[in-house]
Amino acid sequence: MAPERSVFGGLAPACLALVALVAALACTAAAPAAAEVRVETHRISPASPFSPEAPCAKDNPGFSPGYAQESSVAVNPRDPSKILVAWIQDGRATDLVMASRNGGRTFSRILVPGLSACTGGPFQVASDPGVDFSADGRQAWFSAIVVDIEDMATASEAEGEGANSSMYAFRSSDSGFSWSTPSVIQPATHQFWDLPRLTADPRRPKRAYYVYDLREPVGKFGTKGFSLFSKTTNSGQTWSTPTKLYDPQTKSSWPGISKILVNKDNSLLDVMAIVDTDPSDAAAPNTTQQIAVRSTNRGRTWSEPIPIGRSSGRGVIDPATKNILNTFDTYPSQTVAPNGDVYVSWLQPGKTPQSPSRIAVARSTDSGLHWRTSHIGIDGQGALPTIEVAGDGTVGVVYYVAAPESIGGNWPTKVMVATSRDHGRHWSRRQIAGPFNLLTTGSKARACCFVGDFEGIDRLPHGIAAAYSMGKPQAKHNVDVYFSRITTSGKK
Repeated sequence: MAPERSVFGGLAPACLALVALVAALACTAAAPAAAEVRVETHRISPASPFSPEAPCAKDNPGFSPGYAQESSVAVNPRDPSKILVAWIQDGRATDLVMASRNGGRTFSRILVPGLSACTGGPFQVASDPGVDFSADGRQAWFSAIVVDIEDMATASEAEGEGANSSMYAFRSSDSGFSWSTPSVIQPATHQFWDLPRLTADPRRPKRAYYVYDLREPVGKFGTKGFSLFSKTTNSGQTWSTPTKLYDPQTKSSWPGISKILVNKDNSLLDVMAIVDTDPSDAAAPNTTQQIAVRSTNRGRTWSEPIPIGRSSGRGVIDPATKNILNTFDTYPSQTVAPNGDVYVSWLQPGKTPQSPSRIAVARSTDSGLHWRTSHIGIDGQGALPTIEVAGDGTVGVVYYVAAPESIGGNWPTKVMVATSRDHGRHWSRRQIAGPFNLLTTGSKARACCFVGDFEGIDRLPHGIAAAYSMGKPQAKHNVDVYFSRITTSGKK
């Protein structure tokens, strides 16, 4: 039947009202109201715990007091007032843990015994800290890489040929205020084992999974390697013999930031970046593929790779000084939402420093089998996007934005959060910290400009907890770690 028409030739007023209502509902569905976001940020890194005259400091050519970089965050799933933050201290003199019992308002500094020479361990360098809680909240985990720099001229050379590294895991039964002696996942073999990631099983309190990479030099600048997998089923009393998880089988690429996620169907999903390197050119872009592999038998076998996305891999660079952000810029960040959806974020730099970059956010609703990608536009050079989903379902990405170039020795950089209430279709953005001068973040251990290969983030019932590094003028001790409690709904 034809719609009723008014004497003016259009739809009748009743129909006009109905159309307006439908249009309003459609607009509401297409662009939901932005989530109310409240942010509380404060510096949590204290002064260096070590004297430059200490033997461990003198024996470490990369010792840089007052530098706190590369953070990890864990929130107790049964008691979110208990929060852990870990980072690299003093140019990799050690990794330390900060433990809170009041939701991150205050922290206590904990030195992990037996980790590095500065805390009674046999290796001079510690790096790549990671913290997590068991599913029942009764046990905390800490993971790290330790490196023997031997007779190398500088600590930064520990990432090249000749490095002798080992993989450690520690346990705590008092929410991170004390730690066990280390479990050695990977003994030192005069090879470079790198980028450990420990994941506690979110439903099985006694299970945890450990992945890391072997990196081998190719030519002068290239790197190749593969990832390895170990697990515990008895709360870390023993760990399985590491087995090869994924090998890209190429001449000059390797898996970076490989991390286990546990899907809602209890399958395991390992999300990683396959980083390409040019053996002949240190400045060549590290073209990167983001992929996933799945296991339905608890890690005994793994599927063929599932493509997620890719990036050109152009470095974040300051054209004025030629300094670069000292990390592989397209490492992924990955998480599983409370409803079981899987999210991965990574950087897609613009063609030039003056070109806007983007953050890619991929989502899977079927445990990693298929992916759909949205983007967050950035006015500047983005860096280190780190993703988490709050308990209320709000997706949050914390990231750096650096200016296209420095002026007068200042490369202004700020820390932002983008939030989405509709699974990444629409984003709201706000600044949470900074600005600071990115040119102030280098140390003797890692040249300018280094805030970390990754930054820390975890879920709160009504928001997100994040930890990240900033340099001067915000920092008090050269480079400091800041903690942000980002509230997206409900109570603080």
